[in-house]
Amino acid sequence: MTTKGYRVRISREGEEFEVEGDRAFVLKMLERFHPNENPAAAVEALGSARNRGKKVSPAVVAKAKSISIREFVQQLRLKRHTDITLAFGYYLERQADTTEFTPADINNCYYEAKIESSNTSQMIIQNIRRGYMMLSKTKGEKGRKRYTLTRSGETFIESKISESAS
Repeated sequence: MTTKGYRVRISREGEEFEVEGDRAFVLKMLERFHPNENPAAAVEALGSARNRGKKVSPAVVAKAKSISIREFVQQLRLKRHTDITLAFGYYLERQADTTEFTPADINNCYYEAKIESSNTSQMIIQNIRRGYMMLSKTKGEKGRKRYTLTRSGETFIESKISESAS
């Protein structure tokens, strides 16, 4: 069974933008990064993931994010997977503009950052014990648990960001 997904990758003037997911998510991201254009036109022009390779007008091109997930984790110089998992949660909440995330979202961050993953569920549990993450009040699809960072978790990552800037 194949699911219909969309993938958009745009490169312009040294900046890159890439988004992959269902139609609604891709439209939301395109609109967020280029609010003056019609994101539906870009998605229709690109078609589904099975029809990659079609050209799109530069008028529907969105601007790139300021930092990739890999760059973000590298600049923090984190060694422990519990800290890396926490950093991925921070990145998802701040850079990807999500309010909560699932273990699958964290695993996707490991994949995108090209870092060997660890037992993500266990790392989340350890961060909950440390007081850096907590269960979200809302449940995901099929009752899957969703998580969010606590203020302590945000403070921990922000302290690592300020250390790396020094």
